[in-house]
Amino acid sequence: MHLLLPDGGYIEVPIESMVVKDSCFVPTLKAAATKTLLRQAADELGIKTRSRTAIVDGYLGVLLRRVG
Repeated sequence: MHLLLPDGGYIEVPIESMVVKDSCFVPTLKAAATKTLLRQAADELGIKTRSRTAIVDGYLGVLLRRVG
């Protein structure tokens, strides 16, 4: 799924192909707005996810995990 991030860039987030316990990292400076965007995208697809703000390899972003 292609998403326009609040930072202004596009990113491909593989929400549709994720299985339970899969996760992906979305680098962003606007974590709260990105969490909301990812939750809305997952809800449209009927997928349950959890997200949290994280720093991975020195990059701030959102860690998205499929839970159901």
